[in-house]
Amino acid sequence: EPGLLDRLDVVVVSVHSKLRMDARSMTRRMVAAVRNPHANVLGHCTGRLVTGRGRPESEFDADEVFAACAESGTAVEINSRPERLDPPRRLLRRAVGAGVLFSVDTDAHAPGQLDWQILGCERAEECGVPAERIVTTWSLDDLLAWSREGRMPARVAGA
Repeated sequence: EPGLLDRLDVVVVSVHSKLRMDARSMTRRMVAAVRNPHANVLGHCTGRLVTGRGRPESEFDADEVFAACAESGTAVEINSRPERLDPPRRLLRRAVGAGVLFSVDTDAHAPGQLDWQILGCERAEECGVPAERIVTTWSLDDLLAWSREGRMPARVAGA
């Protein structure tokens, strides 16, 4: 509900169902999600799982989705969970080129999994993600100004 979303500090939009829909439909679905005025972060964009039984990446037009993220100010999650490591490096580099913001997180489901953060940080560095575009490094005031009002810190807006 929009009223509930409006009460949250940060809203992550992620595809959790129908992961194998056709690319055109998935692209439309993701673009609509990241353009929602309440959306702040696009979570694990491909939905892939790289360990265990695994799960292939969802198909979508990454350039169109990342352009919508850049235009709307929606960050792309760099998921540090070892079985996800999403987005893959090739897409992470494309997101950098599109000028998006990023959120590095663990996708932790238990306290010990918070240690995974370094995996996402290493991938961000490897792929040339500018530190000033990582919202999870911002001060609380900057983060809340961005998430609630779309205001970018001056060091990011001027970059």
